[in-house]
Amino acid sequence: MAFSVSKITTAIKNNYGKYLAKAAGAAAVGMVAYDAHVIGKLRADTYSQSKEADRTASLATNTLYLTEPSTIQTKVKKKIFNLELENNFFNFFNSAIGYFSGLGEMLISGVVPLGLGITALLASPKNHGKICKGAGIGLLAYGGIKLVRDILGFGRPDPLNSRFK
Repeated sequence: MAFSVSKITTAIKNNYGKYLAKAAGAAAVGMVAYDAHVIGKLRADTYSQSKEADRTASLATNTLYLTEPSTIQTKVKKKIFNLELENNFFNFFNSAIGYFSGLGEMLISGVVPLGLGITALLASPKNHGKICKGAGIGLLAYGGIKLVRDILGFGRPDPLNSRFK
């Protein structure tokens, strides 16, 4: 089985729409995955910091109140408070929870380009060429609508001035 450049170029020329659809599908899946990863990292930070702030406030409140006056209890509570402030165990799990919630949220909000991109990537050009091309056309239409509405801002009301019109 010999590979020749002419066979490869002929195959690409005959199926350029299918390969363009696959390239668009790969780009769409890559963009959705990148956005989901970045939002997941941001959500991990904010979620873990907010949970850590809540935990610290609870621990600080516990050190302020005593059921009976005792200097020993005060010193023990302060030591426990300082040890808990240095504890990173909960921060690790809260970061993971925040990351996966942000990742999932972005994958769900980008379900249309993700689904079309995966369809274009997984549909075989020989057996499912029309499905592959249809997914590519759907990606093109979705990208055009996103460009016009969300990037250029045409076709949607201005949220800042809509209240006063």
